[in-house]
Amino acid sequence: MTIFEYLVLRSQFEEYVNGLEIPEQRKQGTIDNLRWFNKNGHQKNRFRDGFEQAMEIAQTILFASSNQKI
Repeated sequence: MTIFEYLVLRSQFEEYVNGLEIPEQRKQGTIDNLRWFNKNGHQKNRFRDGFEQAMEIAQTILFASSNQKI
C-alpha cells in the first residue's frame, strides 16, 4: 500500500466514524485508533450506517501495516 492509498483510506475511515458513537479522540485514523476500533467499534455501532465500511477500512489498513511499514 502506498502512502497515498493509506491517506485516502484514512480519510474515508474518519468520514465513516464521524457518525458513529465512539469517543471523540478515537475518531482520528491513527494505527492505535484503528486497532481500538477493530476491537471495540462494534459496541453501540454494529447496526449504524457506515460501521461496516469503517471496519473494512480499519482491517485493510491494519493488515497492510502488519505486512509493511507505513
